[in-house]
Parts: sequence; structure tokens; C-alpha cells
Amino acid sequence: MTVKQCNVGMGLLVVLGFIPQVLLASDPVLIAHRGLLRHAPENTLPAFSTCLDLGLGIELDIRTTKDGELVIIHDDSLQRTTNGGARSIRDVTWAEAQRLDAGSWFAPEFAGTRIPTLEQTLKLIKSRKRGKTIIALNIKQLNPEGERTLIQLLEKYELFEDCFGFDQGAAMSQRLKQLNARFRVGQNVNRKSLDARLKEGQLDVFLLTFVPEKSEVERLKQKGIQVLFNFGGAGEARRNPPVWKQIRAAGVEGMLTDYPLECRQVWRGDQPGS
Repeated sequence: MTVKQCNVGMGLLVVLGFIPQVLLASDPVLIAHRGLLRHAPENTLPAFSTCLDLGLGIELDIRTTKDGELVIIHDDSLQRTTNGGARSIRDVTWAEAQRLDAGSWFAPEFAGTRIPTLEQTLKLIKSRKRGKTIIALNIKQLNPEGERTLIQLLEKYELFEDCFGFDQGAAMSQRLKQLNARFRVGQNVNRKSLDARLKEGQLDVFLLTFVPEKSEVERLKQKGIQVLFNFGGAGEARRNPPVWKQIRAAGVEGMLTDYPLECRQVWRGDQPGS
């Protein structure tokens, strides 16, 4: 991360009016969808660094350039979040990708922000995280060489306990596990398929897409499953304090959300003496 990007990240903390603090140890980890996508350019180092300084987890998206570099970007097309036009990230080299502006579309102060590589991102996480965290790796597109690189990077930065991969197909999950058994596989799970996924025994992380009862969460934890709640997405249905409180009471270990700062304020307001 450049000095400019680091300064922007620290400046973002000031703008948001937050001092890095942690919640109660029993509270779920708030996993910021694509970083702080409502406050900084999504899937960029300034967004990720601020998440880490605030004690938040991160969800991010992995794709591959034409010449095999693993990069962090949500869309296949460069158009929405860079000045690269309607080209696919798969059709540009890393040298071309790193010249693109991935911040001006969001706000002028982020001009010059770049698409980060997976290695830059994992290095930042390793150096800046506050204790154990949750990093959700949304694997959008990897080739076989990229699978090996992903595992090598998780080994290099010793982040298997903090990271898990999801959205990849079953065959890729098996290959990643074969490369290193410590790689953790996650998947979105609804209530209807809960028992089937448990019986299959292929998942380390359940991203629940329903509001669970505490008894359901405890049952999964007893099976050695990490239990998270996927509440990613924008709109009032997801900006939902009653659901946030239900999730906290259910005892899940983390919640993926577009509104981690607002949720944190709600949870703090419920603490004794607050």
C-alpha cells in the first residue's frame, strides 16, 4: 500500500469519527462486505486497512488477470469500479491493471487508488489485523495455477485460521483441500438444506442465509462448524437493527454486512452502562 493510500485510510477513520475499539468478546465479528463499500472504494487497500484498524472482518472478491495475477475486484468488467472501460479483468495483464484508477469513481480524494493483488491484501491483513479476525474470500475466478498460488499465499502469511473460501465449485474446493488440508471451505446454507450440508460433511463454514435460533447455532458449533450469518446487500431490509440484535443473541461467530459501523453502534447501545 502506498503512503497516499495509507494516509487516505487513516483519514477515513477521522472522517468516520471512530477510534479503533473492539466489542465484547462474545459479540459476532462484523465482516465488512467488500470492505467498507459505503465509505471507501470497494475491494481496495484503503477500505481494507480501515476495516482492520476498526477490528472488522473483511469479505473480498478474487479474480485473475490475463497473465495469472490474483487480484481483488468484484465484477468481471472493469467498467463500474475503474476507468478501464467495458473490458474484462481476464483480458488485461497485471501491468495494465495496475495503471487503472480504482478510486476516482467513488470520490475525488481516492483518485489514484489501485486494484490490489491478493498478495498485497493478505500482507496488509497479516500486518494490521487486531488478533483473530474473519476474512471471507469470495472466489470468483481462478485457474489451476491460481489455486496453487492462493494456497501458497495463505501458507506464506499464515492466514488459514482467519480465512475461508466460498462461492467456488465443489471440484475446486476439493482441489484446494488437497493442496493444503487447512484450507477452509464455506458455503451459503439455507434452513431447508441445513441437515443435508451437515450430513455431507464437506463444509468448515456455514454462511447462514436465514436468522437462526440459538439452538441451531449451538448444534452446528458442536459439529465443529464455524457459524456465520450472510446479511450482505444494501437497502432497508438489510439495514435492520432488530435482525442485528437477533443474530447477536443467537451466538453466531460473525455477520457479513454492508452496514458494519451502524450495526456496531446498535450493539454498543445495548451494552450495560452505555
